[in-house]
Amino acid sequence: MVAGTGCRDPRRCASCHTGCGNSETCRAVLPIVSDRNDAAPDARPAHLILVEQSGAKHEIPQPSAVSGMIGAEQAMHCPGLYLREIKVVSQHKAIARWKPGELGWQRIA
Repeated sequence: MVAGTGCRDPRRCASCHTGCGNSETCRAVLPIVSDRNDAAPDARPAHLILVEQSGAKHEIPQPSAVSGMIGAEQAMHCPGLYLREIKVVSQHKAIARWKPGELGWQRIA
């Protein structure tokens, strides 16, 4: 258990704090993600798009495509989200797409 929190697994807890918010059991965890590529002058902004089972879309601005990929990975491991698709888009072009399958999330593009 992480000191000062209700989290049993610090690796899982840290992965659930970006993109999906804090859960009731994990209140005091700081996300520790370092993305050195975001400092590059040619890093273009991207959007992380989460598509719920109902069809509702949530578009989350990201400083770069790398940050979008990190956010997508974290969203895949967040147990409270019921998503049917995750996309990372930059300059109106899909960089990556995932859909849930029998063996977990599968990258389809």
